[in-house]
Amino acid sequence: TETTDTDVMRAKLVGISLSVSPDEGYYIPVGHATGQQLPLAEVLKALEGPLTNPKIAKAGHNLKYDYLMLKRAGLAVSPLSFDTMIAEWLINPSSRNLGLKSLAWVRLGYEMTHIDELIGKGRDQKTMDQVPLEEAGRYAATDAAICLRLLPELKAELEQQQAENLFNTMEMPLIPVLADMEETGILLDLDFFKHFSKELEERIKEMEQKIQNAVGREFNLNSTQQLSEALFSTLGLEPPDRAKKTAAGQYSTAAAVLEGMVGQHPVIEWILEYRELEKLRSTYVDTLPQQVNPQTGRVHTSLNQTGTVTGRIASSDPNLQNIPTRTEIGRRVRNGFIAPKGAVLLAVDYSQIELRIVAHMAQDKAMLAAFRAGQDIHATTAAAVHGIDLADVTPGMRRHAKAINFGLIYGMSAFGLTNATDLTLAEAENFIETYFKEFPGVKTFLEGIKEKAAKDGYVETLLGRRRYFPNLQKGASHLIRQREEREARSEERRVGKECRSRW
Repeated sequence: TETTDTDVMRAKLVGISLSVSPDEGYYIPVGHATGQQLPLAEVLKALEGPLTNPKIAKAGHNLKYDYLMLKRAGLAVSPLSFDTMIAEWLINPSSRNLGLKSLAWVRLGYEMTHIDELIGKGRDQKTMDQVPLEEAGRYAATDAAICLRLLPELKAELEQQQAENLFNTMEMPLIPVLADMEETGILLDLDFFKHFSKELEERIKEMEQKIQNAVGREFNLNSTQQLSEALFSTLGLEPPDRAKKTAAGQYSTAAAVLEGMVGQHPVIEWILEYRELEKLRSTYVDTLPQQVNPQTGRVHTSLNQTGTVTGRIASSDPNLQNIPTRTEIGRRVRNGFIAPKGAVLLAVDYSQIELRIVAHMAQDKAMLAAFRAGQDIHATTAAAVHGIDLADVTPGMRRHAKAINFGLIYGMSAFGLTNATDLTLAEAENFIETYFKEFPGVKTFLEGIKEKAAKDGYVETLLGRRRYFPNLQKGASHLIRQREEREARSEERRVGKECRSRW
């Protein structure tokens, strides 16, 4: 589809391009400002037969957008059988050629017309409905034909990588599901956000005054240069690393630096709180209401299948996956998401899905037995490591066990465990050693992943999704190898995240 906007819920349909041969394409204009147009209702009626015929497969690039555009116009296309963008992403999750133009150039050596050549850039940019029919037709028809030209090569590579089943049974059927979710959107309580914004504004002013009083003068808290001078020159505080400075020659005031200075002076905690309040207000509380669609009265996020290398769905414009949860005031943002009258919002989560998958894939007898008995896996781990009865496990023991259960399967070291708990380095090392004695199957499994990744250059999930780690084969630096080994361990269990993100 050719439209007036990249936002599918605000765009107007301008034209439809079709191809039944990799060497030919057709363009149907329905919404150009000039030139002869065909009535949209008649076009949709004529196309309904072939575009809904179950015996005629449909292919395209970024099909979710086109599917939703036509669905909004009254035509739900089916079956959606091949998306060249998703195929390229499955073949190479790190591909830089997910766009149709770059994909055609890299795979076919075919240089296509870029959209900027039609509509321009910046202030002089126009919308597609203002492009002359002849130019728009040539551009759009080529898009459709090139998709068919790409299909055989991509299909062959999917088969070669044994990813065809994943492509056909998960990724393609998911497209209309995500499209429906995007179209539905979510309702906001605008009064809540309005009052919350005023509350945050007052608290931000209070914190700003408090910080400036502590420093003894007024300065711009949002200026890293002025803040650095206030903390390290005026107050004389000690940076965590005196040898480390910014390019401007000053000590950094980044969050990680300030968190390492907590306890030196109350102003540090106040600055961290000030920043959190500012981020809440600017990123969520003031911004989300502005993104409400005027036609639907709802916020419509874009759910991107190809937005990560791991297979997790990515949310953008706005990002509804990063709504704060860490602090009480951050969690209050969620109160602004509501259900319409007569409906409710339902939150569903899997119980310890990653650990269940580890138990299954590692076939560790002790861990499997704990899950089959319906035991609390963290308490069971604590009892096993400490050599005590389940009934004698304290909350502190369970907390340490939880940190190690999740930490070790994602590559956490003993040093990392000390940061996640109040254990000393020696205690953490002993904890890990005992853990692997109690769950030897897990250790064998994790070591096996590292060996497989180094040997094959990739790991794959139970569903066949691959993640490539070329640096493990190229003899990269120790730090890079360690990072990729941690990621490889995580990837083997990604099936749980696939299921959860797609549920």
